[in-house]
Amino acid sequence: MNKQVDIGIMHSPIFLPQLPRNAGAWSNRYSVNLPTTLPLKYQIRNRENNIHITLKTTDMKTTLKTIAAALIMVTSLSSFASEKANPLKNVESDMVIGSYVDAVTVGSIDLNKFLFADDFQYRNVNNNDRAGKKEYIKHLKANKGNKYDCKSSYEILSQDGKVCVAKATMAFDNFTRVDYITLNQGKDGWKVSKVETTYP
Repeated sequence: MNKQVDIGIMHSPIFLPQLPRNAGAWSNRYSVNLPTTLPLKYQIRNRENNIHITLKTTDMKTTLKTIAAALIMVTSLSSFASEKANPLKNVESDMVIGSYVDAVTVGSIDLNKFLFADDFQYRNVNNNDRAGKKEYIKHLKANKGNKYDCKSSYEILSQDGKVCVAKATMAFDNFTRVDYITLNQGKDGWKVSKVETTYP
């Protein structure tokens, strides 16, 4: 009799396993509902990875900003240094004229960027060739180191206040070149603003 009661209890609907619901439908007895969130150990690991990635990104941004700031600083310091290093800023007009004659006759171009005014004009009176600062400096660079076989000299014809006019003579074997040089004095010192070349 006890056996029958035990069997009856085992087959009673109360002891049947409850079937879980899955997406609104009855699932079979072997289906398992997956948790909607990851287990705690995976959550912790994932959070550490996210923090690591965030730190790497932040470190990279900081590094890039530091490099950019350093480049800007180096560029500004080098441009400031080049402006400060003008060796012709505080010299007399005759030194500037001598530097010009050296640039033309012996191909010395080291001072060219300090020598000429921004609005510099060159003119060859004999054939009416003209050039601005950029073209004339390019011409002088092309003749860098070329020494002309001539005797050169210069004299100041007139100097009144901040304007100076000089004459440079280059005597070759077969001809003579004469440059009439106009200089103006400004905040950066004396600059060659105009040259007119003749071949008398």
